Amino acid sequence: MAGGGGFGGIARAFESRNFRVYFIGNFIHTITVWVNRMAIAWLTWQLTHSTFWLGVMAAANMLPTIILGPIGGVTADRFGHRFQLMTATYAGGVLALLLTILVAMDAIDVYWMAFLVLLTGIIRSFNVPARTSLVSNLVDRKYLSSAIGINSASFHGGNFIGPVIGGVLINYFGISLAFLAYAAGEFIAATSFLLLQLPPQHRSGKRFRLFSDLAEGVRYTWNHAGILSVLALTMVTALFVHPYIEMLPAFVSKVYHMDAAGLAYLTAATGGGAMIGGLWIARRGRLDGLVRIQLVTLTLAYCGIFGFAASNTMPVAMVFLCIAGFSLVSAQTCASTLIQNAVDPSLRARVVSLNGVIIVSMPAFGAIAIGLIAEYVGVQIPVMIAAAIAVAFLVFLAGKTWRHARAREVER
Repeated sequence: MAGGGGFGGIARAFESRNFRVYFIGNFIHTITVWVNRMAIAWLTWQLTHSTFWLGVMAAANMLPTIILGPIGGVTADRFGHRFQLMTATYAGGVLALLLTILVAMDAIDVYWMAFLVLLTGIIRSFNVPARTSLVSNLVDRKYLSSAIGINSASFHGGNFIGPVIGGVLINYFGISLAFLAYAAGEFIAATSFLLLQLPPQHRSGKRFRLFSDLAEGVRYTWNHAGILSVLALTMVTALFVHPYIEMLPAFVSKVYHMDAAGLAYLTAATGGGAMIGGLWIARRGRLDGLVRIQLVTLTLAYCGIFGFAASNTMPVAMVFLCIAGFSLVSAQTCASTLIQNAVDPSLRARVVSLNGVIIVSMPAFGAIAIGLIAEYVGVQIPVMIAAAIAVAFLVFLAGKTWRHARAREVER
């Protein structure tokens, strides 16, 4: 049973000094990442007034994770999660400081900025697997779901706070100060990782071979029925459900006939539900029952997206998106906890990196397909069809997922 008064597992997770130190640095990092994303988009628009270049910047930031993320998982398992995370975060701070100087000197153009954003994306490919894998070393295993839930909630909390801070900095103090805030956030986060008191990470005595180590992680994942079933559900969700986010501007314009304020309402509804979902799993603070919660919340999420796509009024759409946001983050937190609880510690970052590649890449493919169909039949029908397909896959995979519940929930 989780204690901690009304805060349950949240209080238990924060009893760990390591988790408190990590949380402070990571939350500052999360907020300033959103400040940076806003500043990059705004400066790109100022330099080009081109939606094409906005897409280029987004691709430069995300594509390296798809290609290099699994390699980042290999190196984190081999050389140490904290060492790689600390190194990558300091490197990100140096790049942000360089961009700050170039912007302040008015010596930046869109090509240099795209290059620096690409380098940042490469660093992110090594940062994310190490960051995610490190959490399991900060708290007792029975409070792992609380720690992951707190991280999920803080990410979505940063989604609220970061753009507000970014807007204030850009509007009142200049865009170079927004980039400087990101650099400061990276240095603070990296220093917090340095202050963690962790035992040395066990390293295999085998010789380092990048591709054989990578193949070992893929084989392990493929042969681990429990982890594979979780990743299968994650892939279904990422491919058929997550692309609704890219379609929101079309819904706002074509269905609800509103301007940018409508987009803000929808994203706020989603983000609010998501933050509550993360905090709920964190407060619950137990491993038992996570498979059941994952399956139930995925069902709610898919139905929520279907209801959102079918609705024609903004208030109803906001209710469905709040339900979907709550359910998607709850299910994602359960999935991450189950994977980290079941995985061999020596392979943790490699498996986590595969999960990250799925989450990053599949929505892009799904959005392309949904967007093409939407050109001919409107945006509502393809999103509804995608959600219905996700429900069909969930029914097919639920039995296999449930059969492996006991092995993945056991508190080792």
